[in-house]
This record gives sequence, C-alpha cells and structure tokens, in this order.
Amino acid sequence: MPNDGRRSWIKWALVASLGLNLAAAGVIGGALLKGPPPPAPGFALWHYARALPEPYRRDLGRALRENRDAWTGPREALRGEQAAVAAALAAEPFQPQSVSEALGRQTAITDELAQRGAELLVEQIGRMSPEERATYAEALRADRGPGPGHRRP
Repeated sequence: MPNDGRRSWIKWALVASLGLNLAAAGVIGGALLKGPPPPAPGFALWHYARALPEPYRRDLGRALRENRDAWTGPREALRGEQAAVAAALAAEPFQPQSVSEALGRQTAITDELAQRGAELLVEQIGRMSPEERATYAEALRADRGPGPGHRRP
C-alpha cells in the first residue's frame, strides 16, 4: 500500500518535530535558568538574561518557574502548529498558503512568548539601582552579544 509509506513518513516527521521542539524548549529554559552557552542568532533575550547580575538573574529564573503554567498553553499551541505545518507539507495537492498560515500562527505564538519573557526581564531591570543598570549596560557593551566577535564572559 503506497499510503502506508506516506503515513509512516508523516508519523516520523511529527515525532522528530516534537522532539526538536522539546529540545529547543529545554535549551531555552535551561539557558534562562542556569546561564546559556552563546545564544543562537535570533534569541536576543538570552543575551540580556545571561548578562544580568546576581541576584537578578536568579530572580528571573524564579519568576520563569513560578509562571511555568502560563507557558504551557502556548507551548502546546506551538506543537499543534508544527503538526499543522507537517500536515500541510504532506498534503496533496500541496497548498503553500496552508504552510504560510500555519507558520504565521507559529510566529505569532513565538512573539507572544518572547514578549512575556521581555516583560519578566524588564521587571528585573526595573529593580536595579541606577549604578547597577549602568554596570549592566557596560557588561552588555563589552560582551557585544551574539554574532561575529562575540565574547562570552
């Protein structure tokens, strides 16, 4: 049966997609909680979170853990959209608009999660004294963030 091969391919693609999504979530969560390796391009918040001085970095990790339940729904929605992308890719006839729409929904969810993370980061920065913020700014300037010439502290 030719359809069995296609179904098997889709099943493995979905399993691989879920595994990659969980790995990415683990890397992001671990990086924010424990201090990341140099962040991949596009994950600018890691750069800022990593440069936070103690106790603010620790408090950011605590805030993330305390708000863990608020992240569950969007993470599940991301998995659903990844499944929608995989299904649209395998659909015959292929309709690029379906892939585009699912990717758009996925981007909106990712943007929402990034905004939540930025709000938690700004809360920590708002607790700093002017001197601490100046030191933090200098640390960011010295590190230069991800990209060519990036120096890790």
